[in-house]
Amino acid sequence: MSGQRTTNLAAAADTQPGRLSSQHPKGQDSTRMTQRVLFLAQLPPPAHGVTTMSRRVLEMMRDMPGLEVEQHWFGSARTIEEIGRRDLRKVIGFGRLLLWLMGLWISRTRVAFSYQTLAPHGDAAVRDLLLIAISKRVARRAIVHLHTRGLEEILAGATWRSRLMRAALRGSELIAITQGVADAANASGVFSRVHWLPNLVDDTGGERPHIGDSNELHCGFLGHVDPRKGVLRFVNAVRAMTDAGLNVRATMAGGPSRHLSLAGLRAYARDKGLERRIDILGFVDEDQKLEMFRGFDLFIYPTEHDLSPLVVLEAMVMECVPIVYDTGGLREMMGPEFADHVIEPASPDATARIVELATRYAADPAALAAAKLRARKRVLDHYSLAAYRVRLGAVLDAPLQDESGRQAAGSGALDSLLG
Repeated sequence: MSGQRTTNLAAAADTQPGRLSSQHPKGQDSTRMTQRVLFLAQLPPPAHGVTTMSRRVLEMMRDMPGLEVEQHWFGSARTIEEIGRRDLRKVIGFGRLLLWLMGLWISRTRVAFSYQTLAPHGDAAVRDLLLIAISKRVARRAIVHLHTRGLEEILAGATWRSRLMRAALRGSELIAITQGVADAANASGVFSRVHWLPNLVDDTGGERPHIGDSNELHCGFLGHVDPRKGVLRFVNAVRAMTDAGLNVRATMAGGPSRHLSLAGLRAYARDKGLERRIDILGFVDEDQKLEMFRGFDLFIYPTEHDLSPLVVLEAMVMECVPIVYDTGGLREMMGPEFADHVIEPASPDATARIVELATRYAADPAALAAAKLRARKRVLDHYSLAAYRVRLGAVLDAPLQDESGRQAAGSGALDSLLG
């Protein structure tokens, strides 16, 4: 695929359920060679970091010259609450997808490359690895995009499942969203190529958040109601800030999960005496989310679950100052600008450290204003849409077009991490 001249294709969505495809634009010579791509990843719903990024990657692929992209997916959760639960509908849907892929293999159909995501845990890992194993028989390049934690366990594990997963992954290409994961994948020798492709966030506007009462510090959290993501730790931090004498107003948003309901979260806040201090909104749409971010001073995200959470970048680009746990790639995301805002989860004074940072900003509005601008700049410098488009095009050896419709320059292979 590298270096090949291809025609420009405009993408249009097919109306068939479970499939999107790219079509030739009017006036384009459809007889010239194109590259067939199988996009084997779920799109929203449900909307979470992985499906949201899959949607963005698909949109970009459909804009790439010479790629004829088909999206196929069946057999996943339709809501956040269904994630991790077994049901017959999922099994039947996955079976349809698997049989279709096996039909391509048996008929000796070959495509330029396949693209899919990998969930390294539970039943989803078995599902994804079966698809990868068959995709390698159908596609010249099997590209796997890893958005979550767990690769290190696969690469180092001694169990039969870990060995089977390594065998399925061997020879595929990995897209890693953090440098740490890319380094581990590179050192393993499992993958034919490893690409470092950090996440992106849209520039949703540079308006400085409305602070309101200068004596009130507004802290926020956005994420599914899942204790692993830190919802209870956020409540505990607000309690500790209040006990320290800070005038804090807190807002939490996000839908329920199978681990905790909204009613359960509200009961927890009530037990802490914070029912008048914390607004628990539940699910919010995009406009509500942006309006909420505009009102935050601090975005506190004490997760022990995520790898590179999009929500932190979304908050930072809206000038929210991040305070996070040292989980996954969050230290890498914060960079030197906010290295002292990354807290060790196992530390006995983790909550006290959050209170210390909040107290600093409550006492120094000028420092808070400067930190807000640094947060926005950090994201725009390292996680922009423009940079992501170029990097993804290079990973796929397929140049993108810029917004004027001209082919972008410099579309050679992205620096692979295999030496």
